[in-house]
Amino acid sequence: MIKRYSLRPRIREWRDELAKDYNIKEMLFFADFSNPGMRAEILRIREVTNLVIETQNTSPHYKKDFTDFIMLDNIYQKALTSPDVDTFIIFTGDGHFSSVTRFLTQNCGKKVLVYAVKDGLSSLLKSVCTKTYELPSDRDIEITYYSMIAKQIREADTSGKRLSEPSLSSVIGAVSEYYGIDRETVKDKANMMSGLGYITVTSHKLSYNKRISTVRLNEEKLASDGVKLITDQVYLMIPRRNTETK
Repeated sequence: MIKRYSLRPRIREWRDELAKDYNIKEMLFFADFSNPGMRAEILRIREVTNLVIETQNTSPHYKKDFTDFIMLDNIYQKALTSPDVDTFIIFTGDGHFSSVTRFLTQNCGKKVLVYAVKDGLSSLLKSVCTKTYELPSDRDIEITYYSMIAKQIREADTSGKRLSEPSLSSVIGAVSEYYGIDRETVKDKANMMSGLGYITVTSHKLSYNKRISTVRLNEEKLASDGVKLITDQVYLMIPRRNTETK
């Protein structure tokens, strides 16, 4: 998700959504947590479960990633030892999971739901599971942009300035520069927020031939529409200046 969409997984939100429809018996996370990017996610994972499976290959000579093998072994064992579990929900788009998915659906009579990163779902895996969902959704992406713009409006320092609210141009410029996003894209998303009533843009006359537009966040409208802005690093795009050094 970070590589393709510069988004971090919304682990707790996904769990809460699934819990509305399913009695979740167990949630397990498998990863090589020696990877710094994965290690940084452990605290967020532990917000929903303590079943965190370290798959690091400690061999000094053989660097094969064993995550898939360990996951597959766990799924087969779970299918054979937990007859009361009727649904498996797997977060992967990897075609290596098509055989175990076919085993679960055809041999065990289980439902298998697959969540995968958009444009990263194996066609073979999709053909054998019960249902697929691709992430992030278009709404996730839109709210990400809204969150970036809202964060900048909230943090804009207008002290000592003639106008008490930040200018629309400065907000767009700051978001564009900080997150490494094309300025026209940010402007387009700001216009969408304005059209939806999430921000209020006001034009001011500064002199005979000069005007400026200021922007204010409409928190009440956001709340009434049920739009929950997430303005921290869990959900926002990664700043370009950080990714260049990794």
